[in-house]
Amino acid sequence: MTGTFPRRRWGPAVQRGSTAACVGPRRPAHRPQGLRVRLAAAACALVACPAPVESQEWSPPPAPLASEEGSPIQRLGYTPMTEGADPVPEGTFQADLWLGYSNVWEKDSTTTHHLYMDFERLLTALTVRYGLSDGLEVGGRLTLETTSGGFLDPVVEGLHGFLNFSSRNRERYPRGEYQQYLELEGERVLEVARSDLALEDVRLFAKWSLYGSADGGRALSVRGVARVPIRSNVRGPERTDLAAMLLGRTRWGALDLHGMLGASSVRRAPEMREVLNPAQLFLMMAAGYRVTDRWSLLVQFSAATQILGDVGDRDLDLPPMNTVVGLAWRPAPGWRLEAAVQEDTPPWGPSVDFTLQLGLSRTW
Repeated sequence: MTGTFPRRRWGPAVQRGSTAACVGPRRPAHRPQGLRVRLAAAACALVACPAPVESQEWSPPPAPLASEEGSPIQRLGYTPMTEGADPVPEGTFQADLWLGYSNVWEKDSTTTHHLYMDFERLLTALTVRYGLSDGLEVGGRLTLETTSGGFLDPVVEGLHGFLNFSSRNRERYPRGEYQQYLELEGERVLEVARSDLALEDVRLFAKWSLYGSADGGRALSVRGVARVPIRSNVRGPERTDLAAMLLGRTRWGALDLHGMLGASSVRRAPEMREVLNPAQLFLMMAAGYRVTDRWSLLVQFSAATQILGDVGDRDLDLPPMNTVVGLAWRPAPGWRLEAAVQEDTPPWGPSVDFTLQLGLSRTW
């Protein structure tokens, strides 16, 4: 973490429609019928997808569950999505659809800041990749966002009660609300309005294989990503961020172990230099147990340094950390389906409280 927030330097807030951080004036709650329909339709499409006929197509090696941080503040910059270390073979296409439905609740106040986030978000990531040569893949991704007051508040309250996690007074506030804002030194500096299938960013990437064992049990690669944001935030326009990471995989009996370690720049507009750190580090560790040749149970942990400058408060200054538990299923060569749950770790940190995840991948 670098720097502190200076007093009385915050300029006037301007309404924006960015995905990346925090709220507008209180609006009456409404029923998110459109969001429910989209989420239900997407879930049905993934669950009801028929298993294809067996073929001799290439099937991707074991990989961690696709997941990424959903914190509005972290999404002011690049948020890495976990993925496997193996590039697709030369001449091979792969298409991925990932849905992450998050329930967000953060409320904290001190003499210097006031944070209030209460909403739900559906992130939809559409990714395509192609094996350009042996050991090299290139690709791109579109990220879509839909936000609303949502309907998962009572579910998350019950889950946190069952796990004996703190509710942080969530039950004292109306359910289905939409609130997102961060005030510093009395100025509302970060703000985001509701969005309905808005394009959040475009990402371009390449992955190079550094090592692959002859038996396929180990792999090591490096990946580079450029994130091009589509919308501006309240303090100034977001700029293209660059990231690089090392991805690894190894096999130990029935266990597949995965790792990711990387860094990204946060290219800040002049208006944001007092608000954001210039770079962040991130990591991921995952273990997958192969129950059968087709089914795997995975547990993984991810963390990153805070993108927001130090404000002297635990809820904002802690690194965002998440634990993900889920299942991956290969119905046939070239196909992979996965379902997972993501929880913030610890529950008082700045990460999104709860995320339901569904993923579908097809290679040909």
